[in-house]
Amino acid sequence: MNKQQTGFTLLEVLVAFSIAAVALIALMNIFSNGIRLSTAAEDYSRASILAESLAAQIGAEYGLHNTPASGTFADHFKWKVEISPYIVENVLLVGKQPAKLVHWVINIDWQEGVKKRNFHLSSLRLAPNQSR
Repeated sequence: MNKQQTGFTLLEVLVAFSIAAVALIALMNIFSNGIRLSTAAEDYSRASILAESLAAQIGAEYGLHNTPASGTFADHFKWKVEISPYIVENVLLVGKQPAKLVHWVINIDWQEGVKKRNFHLSSLRLAPNQSR
């Protein structure tokens, strides 16, 4: 009588567990990278909203002069606003002008783990010419 045994050998079970472990590690790595990238995207989105909020306050809150303003938001974002006159070199603009251009730059910095992140926003704004 020859009995046929059914089932898996120990070697087959070890190979199956090894393959499953490698696949599980790869999936965990993919999920952790997705969470990390999602957090970074959320921080950049929040920095963008904060920079636009600061840009809306230029002229009213921070004035239109050369003095930089800086501070921190309630969480880990540090901001700096720099405002300077924008010089237009054009022969058609000779004489007194009713308005001038002001260049403003907003930098938002934050720390993400060991990496330092930065969001930069700049533009020009038309301002009344005070020297008329």
